[in-house]
Amino acid sequence: MDEKEEDVQIEPVEPVSKEDYNPELDADTKSNTKYLIIIIAIVIGIFAISLGGLKFFDGSPTGGLVVNVDQQHIDNKDGKLDPKEGYIYNGFSYVKVDGLWWAERKTQDRIIKIPLHFAPKDLEDIPVIGKLSPEFDIGDKVYVAIDPKIEDKFYTLGISELSFNMAKGVNRDPVGACIEENEACTDYEIISCENSGGKPVVELALGKQNIVELKGTCMKITGKDMGFVKAVDRALLKWYGMMS
Repeated sequence: MDEKEEDVQIEPVEPVSKEDYNPELDADTKSNTKYLIIIIAIVIGIFAISLGGLKFFDGSPTGGLVVNVDQQHIDNKDGKLDPKEGYIYNGFSYVKVDGLWWAERKTQDRIIKIPLHFAPKDLEDIPVIGKLSPEFDIGDKVYVAIDPKIEDKFYTLGISELSFNMAKGVNRDPVGACIEENEACTDYEIISCENSGGKPVVELALGKQNIVELKGTCMKITGKDMGFVKAVDRALLKWYGMMS
């Protein structure tokens, strides 16, 4: 059934500054537990304020980016782009603009623009194993559980990418948490896939294998270096229903 175009609201693309969302973090960047949890809180705040009609940034770059991304999606659907610039995957359009891949996904009455570092063809080698229970989808909040001992720029980047997309595209509020006791975690819940208590949890871990593991109410994302960011993007596209 054809849908009327006026019934669909296309969400604006929030401008992504180098300070807030950088495709390649500086080599000297260090993360710590409080900083990582603050990232989760900041992306929620930015998203909430944008919904309220306020802007942190100048409007001029926003308009240019919107036009560029929108036009690229039009050209992509018309088959005018080189595969390195854009392609259709499982019926969804992906285009590369300013170093990021932008996907379009319709949800209810909106078309959401999703920023990712990797598109589906880059992620086909990342396994997703297991299955989530229906309880994972209950409620507005999802605990994003980090390892307080980790200081790693790719870990920081993956957390930023995950939290931004959770708040924007999956309509779930990411809540910062730690997987174990730590002096920086005194104000945060201690929770993990092994100790979820039936609550929805996304646990983030560094490891040699890039993999997404689903079990009960927990999604565990593991990877190494930029492979960790790839695993995050693979999990997001699975969550969005854009990859199997």
